[in-house]
Amino acid sequence: SRIFFQAAMANEFLRQTTDAVLASRGVGATLQAEIQTYRAEARFLRALSYWHAIDMFGSVPLVTENDAIGATPPKQVARDSVYRYIVSELTAIQNQLPAPGASSCGRATPAAAQMLLAHVYLNAAVYTGTPAYAQALTAAQAVIGGAYSLAPNYRNNFLADNNTSPEIIFAVPFDG
Repeated sequence: SRIFFQAAMANEFLRQTTDAVLASRGVGATLQAEIQTYRAEARFLRALSYWHAIDMFGSVPLVTENDAIGATPPKQVARDSVYRYIVSELTAIQNQLPAPGASSCGRATPAAAQMLLAHVYLNAAVYTGTPAYAQALTAAQAVIGGAYSLAPNYRNNFLADNNTSPEIIFAVPFDG
């Protein structure tokens, strides 16, 4: 249920942050521009949720911000269709995500989108019947050649101050 709850929350955020809705609420241009980045992150989280769904369950209902809420139960969609949706979403948002850096800890960056694409492509044969290993390699290499590297001491990735790790691509911040 958490998978579909997260997808539903992302959809509602996207519904409430369209240019028209923001303008009707008097949101200024500067904040609207910042919200565009949040919208891309919401789309990343929704793609992540749908990846978890097709990876664990196969064919699943696919609902976007364009679907009416509660009008009819969502129809189950074939796994390969959800796969194509995930790939198209991640490809579309890559340049809209925040750049990696100190202010992006816990946020989806272009590297997070590339890594998720690599995972999705790696399992394409299961999802669609057609392997996509070359695309998986390309997506992984985009991250490896970027701002990330292996930490000098692997164990430090699990310390409380792991926000300084050079290898954590998409962290889920937690403060016990």
